[in-house]
Amino acid sequence: MDATLAPSCPLHPERPADGICSRCGTFLCEGCRKWQVQRMLCLRCHKVALGEKPSPRATMALFFATAGFLGFAPGLVGLVLGYQELAAIRAGTAPGSGEGWALLARNLGWFHLTMLLIIVAGWMARS
Repeated sequence: MDATLAPSCPLHPERPADGICSRCGTFLCEGCRKWQVQRMLCLRCHKVALGEKPSPRATMALFFATAGFLGFAPGLVGLVLGYQELAAIRAGTAPGSGEGWALLARNLGWFHLTMLLIIVAGWMARS
């Protein structure tokens, strides 16, 4: 292929493009690509994505996972919501900004489940 016909980066015309923004379709050189939730983004779209608010499910997942310290049931709800939010983020149907909250909710949920199992095992051992 002729090098003059190859797409180039709009910010660096001297560099060949080696990727495309998954949000807007802009050609990107290696220096201009940013990654978020396994998606290649241009600098502009990356700034926009960072400004997105987490989804309501991510917020509820973290709320329930934190409330799990008051009782185990909310923590288990947080575990399930955290997994659902992570799946939605990976599918591109939820904002990537909620990934940290969903990971925290999932991990806290596993902590609550583990503690519940330890307590139940202790009760059963005493019986």
